[in-house]
Amino acid sequence: MKMLLSILCLALGTFSSAQNNFDFKKFTETMCSPEFHGRGYVNSGDSIAAEYIADQMTLLGIDSIQSGYFQPFLLNVNTFPDSCSIQINNKLLKPGLEYIVGPASNGTCKDANCKQAITFDAKHIKVLNMQQLIEEDRTAIERINYEKGTIYIIDNNVVQDSNAIYVHYLAENISKYYDVIELVNTKFTWSLRSASNDGLYIQMKKTTFDALYSEQMNIKINIHNVQIPNYIARNVIGQVKAKKKTKGTIMLTAHYDHLGRMGSETYFPGANDNASGVAMLLDLGQKLKAKPLRNYDVICVAFAAEEIGLLGSKYLSEHPLFPLNTIKFQLNLDIMGSGEAGITAVNGSEFKREFKKLSRINKRLNSVPSIKARGRAANSDHHFFTEKGVKGFFVYTRGFNQNYHDIHDTYENLSFNSFKNLSELFTAFLRRL
Repeated sequence: MKMLLSILCLALGTFSSAQNNFDFKKFTETMCSPEFHGRGYVNSGDSIAAEYIADQMTLLGIDSIQSGYFQPFLLNVNTFPDSCSIQINNKLLKPGLEYIVGPASNGTCKDANCKQAITFDAKHIKVLNMQQLIEEDRTAIERINYEKGTIYIIDNNVVQDSNAIYVHYLAENISKYYDVIELVNTKFTWSLRSASNDGLYIQMKKTTFDALYSEQMNIKINIHNVQIPNYIARNVIGQVKAKKKTKGTIMLTAHYDHLGRMGSETYFPGANDNASGVAMLLDLGQKLKAKPLRNYDVICVAFAAEEIGLLGSKYLSEHPLFPLNTIKFQLNLDIMGSGEAGITAVNGSEFKREFKKLSRINKRLNSVPSIKARGRAANSDHHFFTEKGVKGFFVYTRGFNQNYHDIHDTYENLSFNSFKNLSELFTAFLRRL
């Protein structure tokens, strides 16, 4: 009850009582707070966020559609709700900084309720130097005889990028059946999976492992995973009616889900990806409510389950709550917390007329330094609508912030350098479609 009251206070605090202006920074900060659990599937973080977004729509006067604000659907997901620890020679490693658990990893105990640790002694730790194996005899890699009860340390410190990709996929494939730690020098990038493999899969900083390595080392791992079937996720849908008789619909979209928690102590805030995009969605919704489009209704959709395979947008495209053939254009928003270098419009080279219009408006308003056009890409919630013949852009910002799918994607690391300018640009663009 205390947590719900706290979230309600945060929701109400997102608005000025005097002018009812949407505070996009406060909204983003709230979406990234620990109470939202990374807006994933541990502690119903996504559901907390969905309720919060619907409350914001209500306060902004963005009405629900006839069926209400929510469109539920089912998904399967592998989660790590509590126990998540690794020790090497009794030194406890830092999750998110020194290691991450692969999203398809199994736990250390096969019983769903068991939280038992496993200790691998030196006899059951095997280090594979992949660069050496590649140089000596790459075919030997395919002939390695793996055994249960041994953890394989796959050293991905290789020279060529193509080999690094090969070793990474090899490590993932081995973890389908055996326990694996992949040593990496690159930044951690987490994700989600619908189910788990049979083996453990952990990515670890090579510097961390090397500093603790010894011939008599031991590794103690305690990871508890829970596979959730038929989890109920919800798209959040609102609308702003046209000023006059409608000719069709313009759809504004942004996904609100993120990666959630990796154990009880570590969560992924998802500030740029994509609390900032939902903030832009609501900011535009507020402007269009104050001054509706003349002949087009606006549908505002905050999608669930983008991070686990665009499932929310796929579901809406297959179970539409409004006719898809009436959609004049979709503007899908993601990563709106930066913008120092400009924006990119996926489908910009596909829908050239609309891209020229967006570029002309940007030149007049001087909103961002540049707008780049990309072709089609199945990389966000525009994809399934584009495939069904709906014109649209997926727009994201480019800038200094390179925190993506990691624990550093926090509210504090957002510049919001171009947020207000982009809001004006998008508003002007939508009014001229």
